Amino acid sequence: MQRAVPTTDAISFEVSLPVESHGQLVMAWRNDATTLAASYHQAPKQWAHFWPEYRDRYFDETVSPLFALWQGQRVAFLRFTHTPQHPLGLGGRCVDISINVAPQWRGQGLAVPILRAASRHLKGLGIDSVVAEVRANNGVSARVFEKAGYRFLGESSKTVADTGERVAIFRFVEDLTSPFWRQQGVYIIAEAGSNWRMGHPARDLAMGKALIDAAVVSGADAVKFQTYRPEKVYVANAGQSNYLAESGIKQDIRDIFADLAMPYSMIEDLAGYCKKAGIQFLSTGFSVEDFQAIDPWVPLHKIASYEISHLRLLDLAANSGKPLLLSTGASRAEDIAWAVERYHSQGGRDLCLLQCTAKYPAPLATVNSAVLPWLQRRYGVSVGLSDHSRDPITAPVAAVAQGARCIEKHYTLHNALPGPDHSFAITADELTQMVRRIREAEEVRGDGIKQVQPQEQELAAFARRGVQALQDIAPGEALLEGHNIAILRPGQQPLGVHPRLLEQMQGRIAQRAIPAGQGVQLGDWG
Repeated sequence: MQRAVPTTDAISFEVSLPVESHGQLVMAWRNDATTLAASYHQAPKQWAHFWPEYRDRYFDETVSPLFALWQGQRVAFLRFTHTPQHPLGLGGRCVDISINVAPQWRGQGLAVPILRAASRHLKGLGIDSVVAEVRANNGVSARVFEKAGYRFLGESSKTVADTGERVAIFRFVEDLTSPFWRQQGVYIIAEAGSNWRMGHPARDLAMGKALIDAAVVSGADAVKFQTYRPEKVYVANAGQSNYLAESGIKQDIRDIFADLAMPYSMIEDLAGYCKKAGIQFLSTGFSVEDFQAIDPWVPLHKIASYEISHLRLLDLAANSGKPLLLSTGASRAEDIAWAVERYHSQGGRDLCLLQCTAKYPAPLATVNSAVLPWLQRRYGVSVGLSDHSRDPITAPVAAVAQGARCIEKHYTLHNALPGPDHSFAITADELTQMVRRIREAEEVRGDGIKQVQPQEQELAAFARRGVQALQDIAPGEALLEGHNIAILRPGQQPLGVHPRLLEQMQGRIAQRAIPAGQGVQLGDWG
């Protein structure tokens, strides 16, 4: 009978639970001789110590441990621990993975499809990168991670915390979302759009440069313009835009676009000015010809919301080899899915989807920054916000809190200038405020892991409650709540055990002299 070949699609997962039956199975697999030889701790685990470790520590993570299932059987155990920093310094959520294939299921080619399925699972949870460490003498595991798509980072060493042993290790990483959008802070784009247009070529160029100067002062990473030709955007008889007509601009949309169309010759001038000023130049192209005119001058491309169905632009962006920002305003989930698949199928990478509300200005209630984690989980890419609200702070800061890696915001030198985009754009001073608040929000966001911060350590030791001695306690004296022990803050005295043990020690006999104020420690009662 031919043996079934494991595939990634055939692997499923069961969440491991903090129950004894699961813990006993994990310990049995962990104590297998082959597993012990590959482990940092090579002594067999004892249940009395392993059970509280499994119950308390294995589940104190953002990603639950899993049993891998194949053909209806538990075939491996996977544990994920939070890694505060990507090994190469990239931003985003990063976990360390460990895998233990059950002894009876080894040798059947399961490890690689399990790891690939785990990556798919983690991507769906919004994890950006997975790190793996193996002993340098564990060549089998090293080859497994490489076959599963992990990148080898080289040999290093680590000190095992509780034994002090120095161990040579191999390190691997798999980046589940684009490293490009995570190699720096939030990428802030000052969207100049069509606000450069002043009605005369010399004044147009002067305004374009003035907008660039304002973006530089603000601290933005890039300044972006728009490049289009009316005949390549709208049909000839498109008519008026209702939203523009309501604001008093009642020309035919083709006429408006014709007036605001940036001459291709201006692209090189603005790009050169940006380079000298130390800020990146970007422009959104709306046709094949526009894209080709822009491509030599930009480090990345942007496709606007209404162009999400323009397969030729998607193909050009993919073939350019440059990162892509793709706005999703007025798009449904299936529209986005098609565009993402098309871009990737043509070889595109380093994609960032921008949540966008196609309204000018967009009311704050329509911004929907909460959709950002869903976009990342659903499409497995980095995410950001193209914000059309008039408020300079609220939406960008909210988006950063939701994991945005890019913020784009329209700005102007004055809201009363003529043109369709000035009225809802923020001013140069507000742009500067926005950049500052985004940088502060990045600091506030942290790493998403609840733990005692270094800055809390002093007060954690001083003011956190433990079981403390109310008076001098002699050896052989019974420990009694309210008589000689109580739940108190220790101040400068040693902190006692967690009060969850109070009922366990009630009435038990002190094994040592415990001075008044000191904390009762493990082993102090019998």
